[in-house]
Order: sequence, then C-alpha cells, then structure tokens
Amino acid sequence: MKVTACVLLSCLAASGAVAQAAGQILASEGDWTLRHSEDAATCIVTPKPQSRIQIKQDRLEVTGLPKKSIFNYQYRIDDQAVSNAMIPTADMQDAGLVALDGEAFKAILDGQRFRIRILDKWHEAITEDVSLAGLRSLHRKIASECR
Repeated sequence: MKVTACVLLSCLAASGAVAQAAGQILASEGDWTLRHSEDAATCIVTPKPQSRIQIKQDRLEVTGLPKKSIFNYQYRIDDQAVSNAMIPTADMQDAGLVALDGEAFKAILDGQRFRIRILDKWHEAITEDVSLAGLRSLHRKIASECR
C-alpha cells in the first residue's frame, strides 16, 4: 500500500512539474540565466525562478505543455493590451509548446514584464508571469558565449 501511494504521488508531482533548463551556467543577469542546454549543443536563457519559459536565439518558448491539447493562448507585455487569443500551430501542438518569434519576440526583449495564459482543451489555464529584467543583455550574449 505504501509503495502504491508513493508511486501515485510521484506521478502527480511529475505531471505538475515545470520545465526548467539544466546545463552549465555561463552568465546571469537580473532575473535571468544563460546556460548551455542539456546536450550542450545550444544555449538558452531561462528565468531564475522555476518556469516553463525559455529563450532561444530567435524566439521565446513555453515548454512542457500537454501535447496535442493546447486550445489557445494570449500574452501581455508590460501594461500593453492583451493579445488576441491565438491557436497554436500543428508543430507547436506536436511539440507541446507555445513559441513567440518575430515582432512579438522583439517586443518581449524590449519589455519589463511578460505574462502568458495558455488554455488547454479541458479549459484549464496554465499561466506564467515573469520579470524581463536582464533578459535583453543575456540574449545579446548568446552569439558570443555559445559556440
């Protein structure tokens, strides 16, 4: 009985786990850390507090989401208006992530605070709210520190 309870608790803890990057830390600034990814082939920037958010060279990703079950998402940068609800692409669904690039990514790099609300097909919300202090500076270091 004790083994069953421990296994059950382990499964519950794993399902609610937040994706967080592992790997060697290269630099840290403000509320963010630059590190090699687990495979050390690339670098990512992650918030210091545990989060599903990670920054790659040209986009922000919210990782660790249930695959093929993202209904929609909305985000907000600073005190700007909340974005329209967006439907994730098939690639995002398959990977279990939401990615923001292009003009949205540029606005995030210029911002002070980023919030995102992701709704799954069961209408449960996953939210992230992070300070962007230090992100812009660390993002510039990806090219020079990660080879």
